[in-house]
Amino acid sequence: MKAWAMLQRGFTIVELLIVIVVIGILASITVVAYNGVQTRAKQAKMQSDISNVRNLIEAYAAQNGSYPVTGSALNIDWGTATARTDKNCHIGTKTEDWVPGLGTTLPQSNGDEKGAEGYRGCYMYVSDGTSYVVSAWNMSPTVIQNAGAMYRRLGLRETDLGHANQFYVCNHSYIGGTSGGYNAANDYYKHSYTLTNITSCNETPPSGA
Repeated sequence: MKAWAMLQRGFTIVELLIVIVVIGILASITVVAYNGVQTRAKQAKMQSDISNVRNLIEAYAAQNGSYPVTGSALNIDWGTATARTDKNCHIGTKTEDWVPGLGTTLPQSNGDEKGAEGYRGCYMYVSDGTSYVVSAWNMSPTVIQNAGAMYRRLGLRETDLGHANQFYVCNHSYIGGTSGGYNAANDYYKHSYTLTNITSCNETPPSGA
């Protein structure tokens, strides 16, 4: 074959397919890596947000002698005070001042964060003045790992629209993902960051948690 003919030889179909497959694999790896970084950044913001809010309510208590109140005494049943939720929440009070009386701008969810069972979550707070729970409740799309003190098996009720009133619940088996057998993907506690001064909750996790 003459030199000019060899120089004008194009790619074969097989070669083109190999290039396309390689590009597709690299693109997939890039998307997965980006999504992982984005998720970790959102989780870091949630942790920072509720840590800052906890500092605010502790400062409030130091000045006023009690934490900002949302209702009557906290009981580990369905009859306790309804929690307050941020303005973009699809359930609860849906207010900017989801911790009342602080007089400062509070973080708000985007309204599209989804956790256990595909239900949306948001920032929530409940307190009787003595005990409090502040949480980025059911806001993480992935099962939270290594959350340290922010992983507590206490928090609020499920976040589907059938449960608009959000009550404080301690280590509840259904909310904990054990209905029909334990599944971390359905465990609200493992999709939430929670800070509280409550120490009376029996937080023994179910087998597999």
